[in-house]
Amino acid sequence: MALPTLAEASSLRDETAQQQQQQQAIQTRIDQADDETRELLTRLRDAQSSTQRLERYNTQLASTLDEQQQRIDRQQHALETLDDTREALPDTLQGMVDRLRALVEADIPFHRDERMARLDSLERTIADPTVSEDKRMEQLLSVWRTELDYGHDMDSWRGRLTRDNQQSDVQFLRMGRVGFYYLTPDGEQGGVWKNRDRQWHALDSAQRTMVNRGIRIANDQRAPELLSLPLSVDADDTSSESASQGASS
Repeated sequence: MALPTLAEASSLRDETAQQQQQQQAIQTRIDQADDETRELLTRLRDAQSSTQRLERYNTQLASTLDEQQQRIDRQQHALETLDDTREALPDTLQGMVDRLRALVEADIPFHRDERMARLDSLERTIADPTVSEDKRMEQLLSVWRTELDYGHDMDSWRGRLTRDNQQSDVQFLRMGRVGFYYLTPDGEQGGVWKNRDRQWHALDSAQRTMVNRGIRIANDQRAPELLSLPLSVDADDTSSESASQGASS
């Protein structure tokens, strides 16, 4: 086999180099295409992620706008009925005062003068046209809270007891709204108020001892304990007149 001439060898090298250059150019274009493809894929993923975030935001925004619209509708309805509410407010407040007065009158008669005076003051406030609606409502709620608080505490005080057209100095004991008692200074006489017949009933020696303990508890002179005393109001369990009442200082 004949060897190629120098010219043929030079031409072959040139052709090989040209093919290598072409291959490099093709590879460069392939690499560039891969880079562009990867960039496009990245942009596509970013666009999809942005679209999903936008859809979630739109969903949340729609819910928020719906809630705001409902709130606006409620406020609008309240404004539309405000005049009716204002017209009905005096009667509503007076009705609450009447119910409160009925409660006090039917309750055991502790601090009666003080409580009735408080109600009279409240009624004057409710009827006064120069007093703002906020002030009327504030005083009404304050009196209601005071009456409700009586059901959760106990107290003791010295006072005058009127019985059988006679007055005497005694120590009173109140236990919530269910127990109202008195004890003479020498401890020889004592009574429990019975709401069913609106009068005092005498206590025996053991019961007077219990009242004395309750007085000392109310005055922070004795640790709290259970006191077994007859109630001033009718208990649910009518089989027994006595019940154990928890006392707390």
